[in-house]
Amino acid sequence: MRVAIVGGGITGLSAAYFLVRARQQGRWQGEIVLLERERRLGGKVWTEEENGFVVEAGPETLVATKPWGLRLIQALGLADEVVQPLTRTAALLVDGRLHPLPDDLLRLAPRSIWRLFRVSCLPWSARLRLALEPWIPPRRDPADESVGAFLRRRLGRVFAERVGAPLLAGVYAADPDTLSLQALYPHLRDLERQYGSLARGLRARARGEGAPRGSPFVSLRRGLGALPRRLAEVLTGEVRLLVGQTVVALAPAGDGYRLVLASGVALTADRVLLTVPAPAAVPLLRPFAPEAAALLARQIWVSTAVVTLAFPASALGRPLWGSGFLVPRRPPFPLTGATWSSAKWPGRAPAGFVLLRAYCGWAGDQAILERDDADLVALTREVLRPLLALQGEPVRVWVHRWPGAMPQYAVGHLEWLAALERALAPWPGLRLAGAAYRGPGLADCIRQAEEAIEALGLWAASPAPAG
Repeated sequence: MRVAIVGGGITGLSAAYFLVRARQQGRWQGEIVLLERERRLGGKVWTEEENGFVVEAGPETLVATKPWGLRLIQALGLADEVVQPLTRTAALLVDGRLHPLPDDLLRLAPRSIWRLFRVSCLPWSARLRLALEPWIPPRRDPADESVGAFLRRRLGRVFAERVGAPLLAGVYAADPDTLSLQALYPHLRDLERQYGSLARGLRARARGEGAPRGSPFVSLRRGLGALPRRLAEVLTGEVRLLVGQTVVALAPAGDGYRLVLASGVALTADRVLLTVPAPAAVPLLRPFAPEAAALLARQIWVSTAVVTLAFPASALGRPLWGSGFLVPRRPPFPLTGATWSSAKWPGRAPAGFVLLRAYCGWAGDQAILERDDADLVALTREVLRPLLALQGEPVRVWVHRWPGAMPQYAVGHLEWLAALERALAPWPGLRLAGAAYRGPGLADCIRQAEEAIEALGLWAASPAPAG
C-alpha cells in the first residue's frame, strides 16, 4: 500500500504526520511519498531569521480557539514554544487616527454586541443602529448570503463598511459582499436563527461559556515556520520526501493512480491526497475528472504581498500603540493593514530595533501588486511615516509575494463543495484537502489533513500486523 501526498505545505505535512502516527499505532502498513515542487517545505508558512529579526513571510498567527493546531503543536513537542501576543489591542485607521478594536471583534466573534459601541470611529447614528439590532427581524431564507449583506442587515451599513470590510480584507483579502456566511461565519447565522438576534444570542452564549481565558491568537517563539520545520524533522526517515519535484500528470491506473513528474519519472500509488492550491489541481484532474476540474477552476484566488521593514527604535517619533491597524476600504488606501511585529510578539527584533509588517493587495485592488519591490517598500514607508513620525530609512527590508494565494469563499461555497465531492465520487482513493475547501486557516488545514486520511479508507484496505 502506497499513499502519495501532492503538496508539502502545512496540509500535506500534517497529513503525512497523521499517516506516520497511524502506521506506528498499527492501524495500517505501507509507504508514504510526499511530493513538493519547491525546494522548501511549508508552503505559505515560512519564517526567515536574520541577525536577530524573526520575519514571517506568510501567516503570523494560529487561532487558539480551534484545537487542531495546538493539538498538533503539543504532539510535536513544541508546546513550550507557544507564545501569547504582548498586546491584544488592534486598531482601525480612519482619517489618519487609530481607533481601538476589541480583540474578540478581530474574528467577528464579539462576546457582547455592546462591545461594538467601543469602536470610536463609529458615529452616534451607527451606534444607535447597533442598539436597534435586537428588534431587527431574523432572516428566514435558509439559502446562503454574503457576510457583507448579513452585517448590513443586522448591524447597519456604517458598521459593515467601517469595521466589517477592513476585518475581512485583513483576514481573507476579500470583498465582504462576495464571501459566504455559511462557510466562514456559521456561528453568526446560527445565533440569529436560534435566538432571533445577535445581541440575545451573544448574551446567551456568554452565560454558557463564561469569561474567555487568554488570547484567541498564538504564535511560536521562533515564528510559525518552526511548525513545518519540526514536521519535516519528524517525517525524515518515515516518509519519502521528494522536494523540487512537480507532478505534471495524474491518471487512474487499475485500482490506484499513476503520477508523472516534470523530470519524466512516473510512480504509482494506491491512494492520492492532493493538497496543492486548487488552480494547481485543475490540470491534474481535467483528463479524467473534467467536472471536478471545472468546479475547481471557478474558484477565485487573490494575490497578496507582505512588506516588512526594520528600523532602529530611535527612528520612531511616536511609540508603537497596540499591535497594528486595519483600514476601511473607503476611501481607497494602498495597504490593507499593518502589524507592529516587535510590539505584538516577543523576540521578533533585537534590542534597540522595531519590526513593522504591512500588507498589500486584496480582491478589490490587485493592481498595486504590479509595482516592483522597491515601489512597494517606498509606498509602505511613506504610509507609515506620518503615523509613527518615522525618521530615516529602514536598515533592512523584506518583500514576500504570494501570487494567487488566498482562496475566496464565494456565496454558495458549501454547495460548490458538495458538487465537487459528488464529481470526485467515482475515484474513492483520491481526496482533496487544503485552504480552498473547509477553512483557509492553519488550524482548518490541519483538521482537513486528519479528516482526509481518515476518508482514504486505509484502515479497511490495509491488514493489521500479525501478532
